[in-house]
Amino acid sequence: MSDVKTTRGFWTRVADSFLPTPTEGAQCHQPRPLTVPVWLRRATPWVIVAVLAWFAVCTVIWPVGMWMQIDLEVYRAGGLTVLDGQSLYAHPLVASLMFTYTPFAAIIFAPLALLPLVGTEIVYSVVTVLLLLFAVARCWRWMGYRRDRAAVGVVLLGTALALMFEPVRTTLYLGQINVLLLAIVVADLLRTRKSNWTGIGVGIAAGIKLTPLIFIPYLLLTRQFKAAGVATASFVGTIALGFVLKPADAYAYWVRQKFSEVARVGDVWSTGNQTLRGFLARLVSPPEATQNIWVLLAAVIGVLGLAAAVLAHRRGEELLAVSLVGLCSTAVSPYSWSHHWVWFVPLFVFALHRALTTGRAAMWVLTAYVLITAFAWPVSWPVHDPTARASTGIWMIDWPGDIVTRNEYLIAYLVTAVFTLVHLRRSKVVASTDGVIDNRNPVASR
Repeated sequence: MSDVKTTRGFWTRVADSFLPTPTEGAQCHQPRPLTVPVWLRRATPWVIVAVLAWFAVCTVIWPVGMWMQIDLEVYRAGGLTVLDGQSLYAHPLVASLMFTYTPFAAIIFAPLALLPLVGTEIVYSVVTVLLLLFAVARCWRWMGYRRDRAAVGVVLLGTALALMFEPVRTTLYLGQINVLLLAIVVADLLRTRKSNWTGIGVGIAAGIKLTPLIFIPYLLLTRQFKAAGVATASFVGTIALGFVLKPADAYAYWVRQKFSEVARVGDVWSTGNQTLRGFLARLVSPPEATQNIWVLLAAVIGVLGLAAAVLAHRRGEELLAVSLVGLCSTAVSPYSWSHHWVWFVPLFVFALHRALTTGRAAMWVLTAYVLITAFAWPVSWPVHDPTARASTGIWMIDWPGDIVTRNEYLIAYLVTAVFTLVHLRRSKVVASTDGVIDNRNPVASR
C-alpha cells in the first residue's frame, strides 16, 4: 500500500509541475476558478482534434516539408565535435550549414550524438511538444487559477493553438531549440515562490544563445539585483565551461568574435529575418547603407520595449513583462529567423487570460491580433512537392501591401509595447522597491 501511495505521490508531483495549481506567486492571493465561456469549452476538444489531424495528414502527404529538422542535424554534429575533438567553427558541419551557437551549446548537444539520427528526431519532437505544454501551463500557473477541468482545458487549448503558431511550427520543422529556451526562461522568471536561484535559467539560456542576455538589464531595471547577479554568474559559468572542454573553439567564438559574424547565420535582407535590421535591409540596398541608422533605431525600440516591460512588472503583469522582453530580444537582434519569435506564446496566454477575466473588447482584439499574426497560415499550400512546407507565416505572401506583412512580427512587437504603455500607464503601482510584487493587489488580480 505504501508503494502505491508513493507512486501516486510521484505522479501527482509530475502533474503539479505542468498544470495550474493554487498559487503562492504574484498574481493572486487566493486560488480562484477560471471562468471559461461555454462556446470556448465546447470548442476546445474540437480544436485539439483538428490540430492533431492536421499534423497527421500533413506528415503523410509532406513528410519532409513537415519534419525536415536539418538544424537538429547541425546540433547533433556540433555535439559530436565535443566527443571526437574536431573543430566546431572551422567548416560547415552539415551540408553548407555552420554551427552558430556557443561552445557551451555544443556541450549541451553532445548527448544527441550518442543516438541514431532517427532516434534523435523522435526524442526531440516529443520533448519539444512537452516543453511547449510546460511553458503554457507555467504561464497559467503564474496567474494562480484553481486546478480544475476549466484550467486544464485552457492549458490544452493554448498548447494546441501554440503548435499552430508559425514560430513553433517552424521550430519543429527545422528541429530548432527556441521552445527549449522559452521554457527555460519562463520556468526561471515565472516562479510561484521566491528562490535564491532565480536568474540561473536566464544565464544558461544566454549561454546557449546570446539573445536572452537582454533579460539581465530587465532584472536590473526592475530592481531584481540578486536575480541579475545569478543570471550573470551562470552565464559566465557557461563561458568558462566552454573554455575548459572546447578551449580552441571558445577562443574562436569569444575572442575572435565568431558570435558577431551575422553572415554565418544568413542573408540579413532575407524575408525570414523578422527584425528591424532585416526590415531596413529589405528597404534600402545595399544593407550596409543602413548599418548606422539600424543601431540608432534598435536602441530606440529596445528602450521602448524595456520601458513597457518595466511598467508591466510594476503593475503586477509579470507574464506580459517577460513576453515583452522576449519579443524585444528578437526585434533588436541583427538577425532573428521567424521561428525565434516563440515569445508570441506567452503573450497569447496573457491576452487570453485578460480577455477571459475582464471581458474587455480591447483584450479580445489583442488576443485575436496575436493569434492571426503568429498563426501558420496555408498561404502557399503545396500540391505535388513532398518537400514543400505545408504552411507558413503570412509574411510569405506577395501582394502590393507586403511591406506590412513581410515585417508583421516587428510590427506586432511595436504594437504590443505601445499598447502596454498606453493601457497600463494609469494603473496602480504594485511593485515594491526590491522588485517583489504585492500579490494582494486588486488591479493585478481582477
